Amino acid sequence: MLKNIFIAVVAIVVTGGVLTYVLAQQLTDTARINRVAHSIANFDLPAGYQADYAVEILDYTIAAYQSADGHGHLALLQAPANVIPNEQVMQGYVANNDQQTMTWSSSTLVGSEQHLVRGQPATAMITDRINSEGETYRSLNMVFEGENGTILLVINQPLTQWDDASIEAFIASIR
Repeated sequence: MLKNIFIAVVAIVVTGGVLTYVLAQQLTDTARINRVAHSIANFDLPAGYQADYAVEILDYTIAAYQSADGHGHLALLQAPANVIPNEQVMQGYVANNDQQTMTWSSSTLVGSEQHLVRGQPATAMITDRINSEGETYRSLNMVFEGENGTILLVINQPLTQWDDASIEAFIASIR
């Protein structure tokens, strides 16, 4: 009896490990990440960024990229209608986020920029934030209509690496 329990526990642990490994491989597979990202919107990835992960759960899709040094992040999130807030809500969120639930020690609204994305106007909210290690990051949050619904674009980079021209070129490439 004890032997059968031991064999069952080992089988469960091995199966769980294999499933975890397979799922992790799928989440981080570069070809899959690019395929998922381009199902959200087509774009030209900024130089120096590489695939990080992609998740598709129910009607939610996330595709994320990171800079070569791992400090810069770019993510596209597609969600069902009315889940992603509109520009007015985003302005309030970015300017007045709850500091108690964030790992950022301060947040300052730098400004907003108007863009034309996929032929429609979109407002990008730009903030500067200080992370828990005292490093200043610049963030861009922008809502626009994608291939199959509303998209939230989030770009976070250390302020020392923020390149307006590269960000502008990326946004202009979204089609």
